[in-house]
Amino acid sequence: MDASQLAAEDYASADRAQQLLADRFNGAPSLYRQMKSWEDFVVEVEKGYDTTWVWEYHSELGCRDWLHEALPILTSAMQMLCKRRIDELDARYRAATGPAKELNALVGRRPTRDRWWRDRYPLLIDHDEDIPLPPSWSPAPTRIA
Repeated sequence: MDASQLAAEDYASADRAQQLLADRFNGAPSLYRQMKSWEDFVVEVEKGYDTTWVWEYHSELGCRDWLHEALPILTSAMQMLCKRRIDELDARYRAATGPAKELNALVGRRPTRDRWWRDRYPLLIDHDEDIPLPPSWSPAPTRIA
């Protein structure tokens, strides 16, 4: 299936997801925008994550959280189309990241097993020595700069 085979109800389900998730995600980005944000983030991680923004890393994963919550709202045709692309990007993200050291018990964080992408960190970084890395990023990522 490709986008040319989608019907009006498929696009309406994307609009519905956008509306239903707007309050929880501080605005109403479109399905296309969130897919593009996930792709851009994955590419950034593959190239070497810029640690200038290290404390924003988990915030940047919000686009993947949005997609996770949007998928059940979409029609099956739209789900199929999006899921294929999300699966490709997820595989690339897994390849460019490693499992974060388990700190949930230490910081009282709720486990995110259904959101596995939140429990990973970039293996390749553009690292400024003055910026400390999160303790869960262990072993230390490879520095490219």
